[in-house]
Amino acid sequence: MKRKLIPLLCLLFSLALTSFAQNVLRVEISGNKNVSEQKILSLIQTRPGTVFSAERLGTDMKKLGETGYFRSVKYETKSLEEGTEVLIYLVENPQVESISFNGNKAFRSSKLSEVLGIKKGDIYNEIALQDALKKVEELYKEKGFLLSNLTASVDEDEGKAVIKIKVYEGVKGYVREIEVKGNSAFKDSRILKLMKTRKRAIPFKRGIFKEDLLEKDLQAVRTLYHTNGFIDANVEKTLEAHEKGGIRLAVNIEEGRQFFLGKIGFSGNLLGKEKELTGILPLKKKGSVLNRQLLEKNKDALKKFYFDKGYITVNVMEIPLASEKDDEIDITYSVEPGEIYRAGEIKITGNTRTKDKVIRREIEIEPSDTLTSDGFRKSYNNLFDLNYFDSINIYPEFISLPNTANIVVDVAEKEKTGIFLIGGGYSSVDDIIGVISIQQTNFDVANPWSFSGGGQNMTISLEMGTEARNYTLSFTEPYFMDKPISVGPDIYRSRRLWNDYTEQRTGINLRAGRRWDKLSFGLAARTENIELSDIDIVNLPSIAGQEGEKRKNSLTATIGYSSLDSKRAPSMGNMAKLSLESAGSFLGGDTDFIKPVLDNDFYKPFKKLVFHSKTRIGYIKETGDTEEIPIYERFFGGGIGTVRGYEERSFGPKDPATGEAVGGKALFAQNFELIYPLYENILKAVLFFDVGNIWDSFSDFSDLRKGAGAGVKVVVPILNAPIEVYYGFALDRKPSEDSGQWHVGMSFGF
Repeated sequence: MKRKLIPLLCLLFSLALTSFAQNVLRVEISGNKNVSEQKILSLIQTRPGTVFSAERLGTDMKKLGETGYFRSVKYETKSLEEGTEVLIYLVENPQVESISFNGNKAFRSSKLSEVLGIKKGDIYNEIALQDALKKVEELYKEKGFLLSNLTASVDEDEGKAVIKIKVYEGVKGYVREIEVKGNSAFKDSRILKLMKTRKRAIPFKRGIFKEDLLEKDLQAVRTLYHTNGFIDANVEKTLEAHEKGGIRLAVNIEEGRQFFLGKIGFSGNLLGKEKELTGILPLKKKGSVLNRQLLEKNKDALKKFYFDKGYITVNVMEIPLASEKDDEIDITYSVEPGEIYRAGEIKITGNTRTKDKVIRREIEIEPSDTLTSDGFRKSYNNLFDLNYFDSINIYPEFISLPNTANIVVDVAEKEKTGIFLIGGGYSSVDDIIGVISIQQTNFDVANPWSFSGGGQNMTISLEMGTEARNYTLSFTEPYFMDKPISVGPDIYRSRRLWNDYTEQRTGINLRAGRRWDKLSFGLAARTENIELSDIDIVNLPSIAGQEGEKRKNSLTATIGYSSLDSKRAPSMGNMAKLSLESAGSFLGGDTDFIKPVLDNDFYKPFKKLVFHSKTRIGYIKETGDTEEIPIYERFFGGGIGTVRGYEERSFGPKDPATGEAVGGKALFAQNFELIYPLYENILKAVLFFDVGNIWDSFSDFSDLRKGAGAGVKVVVPILNAPIEVYYGFALDRKPSEDSGQWHVGMSFGF
């Protein structure tokens, strides 16, 4: 019985509510002069004949207020027997009658009016006017005026508004004086040296003021204090007009106290012993200056420790505690690892040209793998080395599956990976050279017309210079059959004019190789016709018998190892390559020899500096019927690649009659470099020390030549090709040799 009564009661309640609801009888509007009643009614939902709703009426009044037409919006309702009467009382904003500017000299009033954006006939709105004044102030700021200020007065009469704007243009934006206040720990000179904002010193320094640059300067000063234990230091600025023109800049410093590191402790779920965790921290020695940057690196090191074990959601909190000494702060790191996460789906986004598989094959994370920072880092470096993308972002996407995260690889492709180069260059070896080259590093032979997106490399180049002429067609498929197997041919013809002879090569080289995580193996089959001509028998009588053509057929096997963090811009790791070339009549050639060569590059970072060690050892030995190694197969030394500071190709055995270098059969070169990035990975400064020489046999291993010097290396981003300029001092020069030598190697387009 109760269940039957419930619907009946609901129906009766609904009918009772309906009986109390009233319709809107009429809407009366008063106070409007410039805005028509029809316009007002079109903006609201409360109209005669509709069911009255207090909530709807409140929304309508809010909407009228937001139009900016009215200074005041009020309403009143009257409930009558026949319905509800709504009375709306409005006070309109006046219309703009005129706008005038006073005090402006740098800009005409018409220009300021244009930027202001308010014109005669507009409805006056105080908030809109203040926003418009800020736009004009921004105009002055953009043009180098400082401390500019605009104020407006508004005269209203009979619905009209007369706006008068007073302009204080401030001062032309140059810095006349910089004052440092409140500092005692560091001298003014130390602080000013950090700042790129400079005061005017005619005619050498203009003292131009830029607010964004000043903010960076202030942050640099804050960093100075925060990295030297003044963790509460605050640095602010004040600007004021200077009585002689320009501005006076004051750098106001509140140093606070200097603090040092006390004890380090840990809490939470620790996956290692406290001694092990302390050992990975950059800042850990008790009594060290409390360096804010190193404290952040402490947290990063702990996060990486856990991240490498699969805890990608680890949370590390730094808790400062009072120490036994007033000037020391104990630090406790609270660690909550979260859960171990594994990879779900690998999602590729952002690529419009490059095929998904080209990107996917460079990702060092497979579905179900434990997610580690090492996997993310290697994946990023692999994609960076391709040089296809302007930006690369790899991050986990957490999904509903427990302890699983998809890996999102979001890339922004370079506008072009194909290069048509018409240019030129100069090097100490090749002299002046012109280049015409077509290269597509993201080539796709299976994509006609576009021929891009497949991750292959295709190069067609023509080089013509004062000393050399080269033609090359090269193609590489780095993932043959979608496996890490590279294959490709090089077809070439080169002609080189050396000082005492001309060398011409025409041939083809077929390459194949297999890559693993850090190891690689390659095999190359080469056949080429080599012609030696125009031998100057006066200078090089010892090679007169080598003139003519010979066929060289050879096989080269290569074993490689690489743990470099990046191929394009390495800063850590090792790369070694051992190659063995065997040429002989058993392959149908005219020359028999074996030629092992070992190359090794080692990189080690020290803060911003990178130590680079490069070792090259080579040997060539006649085999079969060959009694003399041709000059074009011998090793030469001196200059870039061996020992800088000496003339190119000046080392090694000499012609017994004339003393001219004829090359040797044994090579050793060791280069040590300290590399400092002047601008990202593009411009680098280099200090070097080289040692090495060329001999007829390693049994003659002696007389090591040494050179030292400095230079710069520029990597052109679009070409990823280095331009190198060095000056080296010959530390073991002979009487006939110069004390030093410039070395230049470059190639660029225009």
